[in-house]
Amino acid sequence: MLTRHSAAAAIAFCAFLPALAQDSIGSTEVWPPPVRATAAYPIRQDATQWLGSNLVGARVVSASNQTIGKVANLVINQDGAIEAAVIAIGGVLGIGRKDVAVTYKSLNIVPTQADDGIDHVTLAAEKSELKRVAEFKTLRQQRNDKTVRRRDDVTPTAVNLTPPL
Repeated sequence: MLTRHSAAAAIAFCAFLPALAQDSIGSTEVWPPPVRATAAYPIRQDATQWLGSNLVGARVVSASNQTIGKVANLVINQDGAIEAAVIAIGGVLGIGRKDVAVTYKSLNIVPTQADDGIDHVTLAAEKSELKRVAEFKTLRQQRNDKTVRRRDDVTPTAVNLTPPL
């Protein structure tokens, strides 16, 4: 009995052996991508650096000190640099809220008195200007919008529900 199972396993292995020997054709990308070795392990925060947790949630005001909203999120590129800050404008408990992205360079970060965090962020733009800007969409929101549009583009077909005579 054991010999019969061993023989069946050997035959199955031999059947798949040519497929295992073939080179993969197509994409040369490796998944998961290789880990970048930097050999740098920072041990403390520098006085010129901000923690992301201090920036997200920070109050945003205009140059005239009018409250605009709060920093809701950060857009970070593949190199780890912050490209934009997403500002949540208006709304109560997320209802009526509008997210607008501004470049990170347009932020003027004001530290706390103790210089250990962020007191607020100042923008040159006014709240009324930002309300007119197009709403920021994450990749997930963009994909969901495409799915909804595809579903809406499907035209319903008429179905005759009366039985034939």
